Amino acid sequence: MDNAWKTLRYFETEPTARKYLAACYRDMGAEHAERLAFQQSSRFLYLWRQARHFYSTSVVADLSIQPLLLFYGCSHLLKAMLLTRDPYYPQNSRVLQHGVTTRKLKRNAYMLMEDEVRPQKEGFFAQLAHAFQLVPLQDRYSVHDLFSSIPSVSDSYGIATDKPRNWLTLKIDEISQDNLVRITFPEKTDGPLSYSTETFIQYIRRLAPSVCNLEKLNWENNKNKNKKELTLPQCSLPELDQHPLFRLHQNVLFFWNGSASSLPLPEWASHYLLLYLLSMLCRYETEWWGELTMSHGLVERYLVEHFLDNHMDTFPSVIRRHFHRNHRMPLPSLPSDLY
Repeated sequence: MDNAWKTLRYFETEPTARKYLAACYRDMGAEHAERLAFQQSSRFLYLWRQARHFYSTSVVADLSIQPLLLFYGCSHLLKAMLLTRDPYYPQNSRVLQHGVTTRKLKRNAYMLMEDEVRPQKEGFFAQLAHAFQLVPLQDRYSVHDLFSSIPSVSDSYGIATDKPRNWLTLKIDEISQDNLVRITFPEKTDGPLSYSTETFIQYIRRLAPSVCNLEKLNWENNKNKNKKELTLPQCSLPELDQHPLFRLHQNVLFFWNGSASSLPLPEWASHYLLLYLLSMLCRYETEWWGELTMSHGLVERYLVEHFLDNHMDTFPSVIRRHFHRNHRMPLPSLPSDLY
């Protein structure tokens, strides 16, 4: 399992859970931070513990039930993440609902890649979207959108379905004497990478969130106006990961070369929505799901297995990064754990 669990277990005792929540609530200016942390600490630690057991069980579980275990494991991790931003969660029974829906009755010739998930105005997903400023939400997200928005899955998805791949791997070279790195973007004739360097820089700056400091980015002057290179301190790579156009996975940096009108969802949202859909199929479309899990003639099986394996390998680290960069209080870590 993901090494991130070794540090996330820090939250599985009442004193450490209470201490961390109190620090979060003080940072956000909440009144009576210590009292709120005391009230939520038991819920917080049991969410982590139960999530870890869901994931450890899913590792040895059959594919026929894996989505169900992983959906609840993912939900528990996200509930714990939400508690660091919302000291009053859950305020009422409505926020305990999943907050998303999909077609309950599937057509006879059901195609997974043509299905979609729809966020609702109330419920858990809406609460998360509000807390982590995921706006504006679309009315619906297709399975294609969700697979495409996860960098470590999108490449295999594109190859298997012949769909265009919007996440591109960037070349990173170390400039050791100055502790800098140089990032080289591939030359493309489509998407934002086809812009002139000046327009491209403006595009990146326009979409940068307030938490992403671009002052450390230094764009290199090239005679070739279409060649795009930038240098930045190596320690600033994780900060670039907060930009919606970039993703950093185990020192591999990806860039979104798709349309600005359909930016990818944050990974926590894509994973939650996909797992919701797969768990619904697992529970309510037993015949179709059974044929998928038993058949080796469907490309959907490969994609589903690849996504579930990727989720188990990476999602706890996605959550771990949120804690590392969003809160000032230091946490125990492993060298390979953060990015």
